Amino acid sequence: METLVTPTRDDIRMSEAFEALMWALTRPGVPQPLAEPGLLPLAECLVDRETTVFAADAAFGAALAATGARPAPVESADYVFAPLADAADLARIAAVSIGDPFYPEHAATIFAPARIGAGPALRLSGPGIAGTAQLAVGGVDPAFWPLRARAAYPLGWDLFLVGEAEVVGIPRSTLVEVI
Repeated sequence: METLVTPTRDDIRMSEAFEALMWALTRPGVPQPLAEPGLLPLAECLVDRETTVFAADAAFGAALAATGARPAPVESADYVFAPLADAADLARIAAVSIGDPFYPEHAATIFAPARIGAGPALRLSGPGIAGTAQLAVGGVDPAFWPLRARAAYPLGWDLFLVGEAEVVGIPRSTLVEVI
């Protein structure tokens, strides 16, 4: 006889967060609603004892460590949770792994707070986008985009911009132009 397992509220919450992240990457530049706001629910659905994380905020780093994830320096972390708001943030992000030609999957994934729908306009193109898409994003230093463009695909970062109640994915294969 088969035993049915009833999902817990945590199971459902993590499933909702994971689904939002997957839709965000498959539909670059299209905001995906978050059932629970903030970076922590997104982190909790991805990190475990086998992943390394860097958090710019010490309190957030402690919350990540409570999940079992291993803290790491920014240059070797699998997941980086840091703002992209100013030159100091960008200096830190410049050290984040973009992978290497033999192992591009060793690139880090960046999660950054942003104001989705407000701020400078971006034009996105690439896989998952019919033609081009436009997206306004605030809270990201405009100098981040040329920094990101220095890594040619398949190298580079997958990026999640996290707003108050939504997340936007920008895979490393997406070209971004500030307009």
